[in-house]
Amino acid sequence: MKVCPAFFALACLLPASAQGFTGPWSTTIYLQQSWPKQTEANRQIKQDINGAFGTHFQTWDDVANLNVGVQVFRDLSPQWRVGLEFDYSSGRIRGSETVATLAGPAIMGFEQKYTTYADLLAVVHYRPLGNTGPWYPFLVAGAGLAYDKDRTLLTLRNSLLDEHLQVDNSGWFPMLTVGAGADIYLSDARTWYVEVGVSYSWARLKHTADARGSLASSPTVTADTDSTGPNVWVGFGRRF
Repeated sequence: MKVCPAFFALACLLPASAQGFTGPWSTTIYLQQSWPKQTEANRQIKQDINGAFGTHFQTWDDVANLNVGVQVFRDLSPQWRVGLEFDYSSGRIRGSETVATLAGPAIMGFEQKYTTYADLLAVVHYRPLGNTGPWYPFLVAGAGLAYDKDRTLLTLRNSLLDEHLQVDNSGWFPMLTVGAGADIYLSDARTWYVEVGVSYSWARLKHTADARGSLASSPTVTADTDSTGPNVWVGFGRRF
């Protein structure tokens, strides 16, 4: 996935606070690498496209799936804090190859583009050792909604052919996540910290979408965005 360039500007927007003051609020920005299943989407690329036309287009297993995230938390006690989490990413896989057709060699182009993939979660952290040390581990659980908007485009062209298939897909779907991590303070002031963590998420949008173009074998296809899978992240935060 392509990371939003605004990630690097967000670090400048973290709230300022007096030196050494550690209030009940905290903000973390982070980069996250995900390994979504994308089972049906990858199968369609491997079998319905590569298998049918003899091409070798990439699947989502072949590319990095990075996203940028922001969390805002409020401490309820040394052990518990609650907050909101927002994640965003966009990206695409694409390629073109020459294939044999009855009308002679033709260029087949393929692109699957996620214009928007975002989620908003209510999140709770449990810190079994409290939050008074130079670092502390936490357990995390969250639930909310995700939104996906993507387009799949397949073309086949030469001097005689101008064929295509286009599928536009979008929708909202529920998301759950659980994981563990740690916050590590960068000084005795306990203001700035680094956060690392791992999690597993469940999120899937599966329904039928309209298929348009001369390469469409039916008027609808199964559109399946399966974001279920593990994640790792590293972030930078501040208490205020």
